[in-house]
Amino acid sequence: MSKKSYFLALITVLFIFGGIESATAQSRLAFSNKNYLDQVQSVLLYPVDEQLMEPVIMLDDQTDKLQLSFDVLGDLAYTYNYTFIHCSYDWQPSDLKKIEYIDGYEENQIRDYRFSVNTLTPYVHYDQTLPNIDMRLKLSGNYLLVVYDGDFEDGNYLFSRRLMLVDPKASIAAQIPQYPKNLSYTKTHQQVDVTVNAENVFMVSPLQSVNLVIRQNGRWDNAIIGLKPNYTYSDKLVYEYEEETVFNGGNQFRNFDMKSFKYQSEHIERIFQEPEYFTVRLWPDKRRTFDDYITEPDIFGRKLIKAREDQDTDIEGDYAWVEFFLAADAPYTHEDVFIIGALNDWNLDSKNKMTYNYKRKGYQASIFLKQGYYNYLYGLVERGQSSADVSLIEGNHWETLNEYSIYVYYKKPGTNYDQLIASEVILSHP
Repeated sequence: MSKKSYFLALITVLFIFGGIESATAQSRLAFSNKNYLDQVQSVLLYPVDEQLMEPVIMLDDQTDKLQLSFDVLGDLAYTYNYTFIHCSYDWQPSDLKKIEYIDGYEENQIRDYRFSVNTLTPYVHYDQTLPNIDMRLKLSGNYLLVVYDGDFEDGNYLFSRRLMLVDPKASIAAQIPQYPKNLSYTKTHQQVDVTVNAENVFMVSPLQSVNLVIRQNGRWDNAIIGLKPNYTYSDKLVYEYEEETVFNGGNQFRNFDMKSFKYQSEHIERIFQEPEYFTVRLWPDKRRTFDDYITEPDIFGRKLIKAREDQDTDIEGDYAWVEFFLAADAPYTHEDVFIIGALNDWNLDSKNKMTYNYKRKGYQASIFLKQGYYNYLYGLVERGQSSADVSLIEGNHWETLNEYSIYVYYKKPGTNYDQLIASEVILSHP
């Protein structure tokens, strides 16, 4: 389907059927960051006033809030519902009833919305602060926020987003040594050594009750989940492995700036204004596999939704089809190519999967995005697998500045849920 046909189909469905629930097929709830409707765009969940931070807040800090915002294409506004589901360390639903972790209403409504102004793409912008006086969360751990239309059931979901509440009972010390234990990874990979410090917390069976999670940048596809310590002491747990905590160094993220459609920034070849939308064509990209490492600041794969200074981004920021092209003499035989980053919520799906153009000799894709600043990489996914390898296109360098998020979960004996007792973010080269 062409970009124009795809866009018009989204809007037409909204107008003809008059309701968001009619525009979707039945779909099961995924315990991940997922949009269930193409009409839902630019979902953001972050600590208030900190758009580039992960949705992680302290349990007992009443001032620690998250800001939720999203757009729904079209010019019809509806009241949507939301709820929370408590999850285990590996993002499965906990064996808890909502009354055990929610104080207040078990579901609530999102009523704060505004219509877009002077945009080619019509949409309705929604905002909600979480938690709030109507719905508070009582336990630490992982939570899945689900926004839906009408009843909470398959087919009514708009999107789901992960968030975390920390009840700090331990501290994390982590580092990335220049020389990994496996010397064959020298200069290409990054090994994360972690020590969890806590007194009088892990009194019983830490090997069974404690789980460590490590994420590189915002990715979940290559995250280390459920790691056990290889050394245990009365006041600390040590994770120093030869293989288990090693990540590809990768490369600095590519970027493009389309906060304004009035000028072409460095990595934009051309901007077209169509009758119904903008098109932003990026300059063709090339493989960096064998290039020397070049230090270039990035935002660790994130997106910053932002229009011009004279615009209200929430309702005046417009949308564009962004055209990507990666030069390649021939298609890969056993792998698919994906565009990786927060621009697609770090997912690997049909929206950011590229197709090979034999005439142009390269991979191409178009993604529908709101005005802002974006980071991205190209990755290969072997067919049948769910994790991407960026090193084969982007290169692999120990010097790359990556961000690592580390979480410690503890299932206290006698309880049936995973507490999140420590969280830390480190840079590969502070």
